[in-house]
Amino acid sequence: MACREVSTWITENVLTPVERFVTDAREVCENVTTWVEEEVQQPVEEWVSREERRCREQDCDWWCACCNKWFCWIVTVTVRVVTWVLITVGKWVTHLVCKIVATVIGIVVELVLKVITRLVTLIVCLFTDPLKALSALWDLLNDIVDAVDDVFELVVALLDDIAQILREAGDLLGSVGRSFCIFGDGACAFFSAIFGALEGLLDWAADVVDWVRDTVEGIRDLVIGILSLNWCRIQKGLGILNVLRVITSVLRLLGMVFYVGPRELIDKRELEEVIDEALTAALSADPDRLARSRERARLGGTPIGVPMELDPRRIAIPSGEFLRELHRSGALDLYAVAGRFTGCQGKATWEQFEGEVVYTGTRTTVTKTDLDDFVELGAGSVPSFTVYPITRDAFRNRLELARRKGFQIGLNFTWPPLGEIEVTEARFVPLASDESDDAVQKDLFRLMGRPDVGEDLRVIPVVAVFGYVNTKLHGLTSWFRTSERESSPTGTTFRDRFPEAVFQYVAIHEIGHYVGLDHAGHTSPAEIMWKPILGTDWAETIGNYGFGSGEANFTLVDARAAWEWITTTPEALDSIFP
Repeated sequence: MACREVSTWITENVLTPVERFVTDAREVCENVTTWVEEEVQQPVEEWVSREERRCREQDCDWWCACCNKWFCWIVTVTVRVVTWVLITVGKWVTHLVCKIVATVIGIVVELVLKVITRLVTLIVCLFTDPLKALSALWDLLNDIVDAVDDVFELVVALLDDIAQILREAGDLLGSVGRSFCIFGDGACAFFSAIFGALEGLLDWAADVVDWVRDTVEGIRDLVIGILSLNWCRIQKGLGILNVLRVITSVLRLLGMVFYVGPRELIDKRELEEVIDEALTAALSADPDRLARSRERARLGGTPIGVPMELDPRRIAIPSGEFLRELHRSGALDLYAVAGRFTGCQGKATWEQFEGEVVYTGTRTTVTKTDLDDFVELGAGSVPSFTVYPITRDAFRNRLELARRKGFQIGLNFTWPPLGEIEVTEARFVPLASDESDDAVQKDLFRLMGRPDVGEDLRVIPVVAVFGYVNTKLHGLTSWFRTSERESSPTGTTFRDRFPEAVFQYVAIHEIGHYVGLDHAGHTSPAEIMWKPILGTDWAETIGNYGFGSGEANFTLVDARAAWEWITTTPEALDSIFP
């Protein structure tokens, strides 16, 4: 008894408070980029967009060779480039330095404290419970493995950041290219081709970083899986085969530079026309509101996109009797989710849940000894912990992907810090809803505070869940459609699964449904709204992944459908364009 009490006391009163402080520090580092983007970068971009639109609408003073437009163009481009350098570079330097320092210090401090904790526990257990002493040694080994895992995680996160920086630099070049459109279609086409090629080159470089990142992730899973005797993680080590993507990356270089990059700028012009036509049809009777709405959607500027907010939440299951019953019934395998010693329940890893089991308020994985005691003795025998269906970093990656793809249909997604929804009912794990009956899913949205009447459709719930009773489901949308009665509350849910290269699109796919998109007409995994049962256009698929962007994308047809929903659904129009 003394052995267990000592371990629990040290974990609750020393380890967990320190780990919470480290977790909070890392959260500040992660959120600094969001704050800068929302409070500094977006207001500047809105001003530049207004000025670019004003420049485009000016009549050319032919007597001075359009000197008025040249002066206006110089001002806007200068402001855009200078602010990008000052804000974006400053943002990323601050973020990267903060992340590296906080993570490295956290790894060192946590490892030292864990080693001390295990040694103290070992000494006490040797005299009171020798078998528990062996558990302390096993936990110490896992602590070292966790530290190695944290180092890999830092490398993967830094590679994610590098890819994002390259894409933001590409966006800057694309916006400079589009700025020449104020001089007419000829200048617009010529400079869009040049700067589009440069943007395509940077996007290609970002893709190279992505496959390096995925390969490192595969190495990480293989190494950590072997060291922790985790068969689930060892299977995920198959991700190391992502190194073969270097072949398609080389093939796609010319396509990215000479087709994909310039084509994206052309698509942005067509997207602008789609949005303007939809807004004009809906608001022509109110010129003032139409003008405000065009400005809100940044028509005539860069990036085009009306602000919308994602509300990211994870289902959270606290360490109580409900969680014990889920483990005993086989609904959840705590050892598999935590990444501890496990045979993966004899399943393939893609059938298991991605997620984490951490001491409450921290990122620190619960020890196998504490999991054993929790299952055998109950919640009171171990420090409080919480189970989630997705890791923080994986969720952020899904949100960043949603933001990038959202611009393709004219939506500019932002989000607050990651939240959670605590559940204690079996109907939520797995979620007892599907396309024919989403009543339980609606109750989940009510738990997060989504109202039945008058909900803000500008805010889209994005909730990570522990799968569905219908195991074929990967995601589910409760949408707002005026033709359907009792449609509120609305939102989206998704399940995270391996491999990431395939299932990373589930969240944005469901968001697409929320804003009015459907599967019909999508015949290739190169399209975000594609569904396998619709069949596969192999020519388009091979063309995209072998020689094109290498990612699934929204189409202009999707953009038209989304803006038709926005502008013909009164509740959506009033929420998004008040």
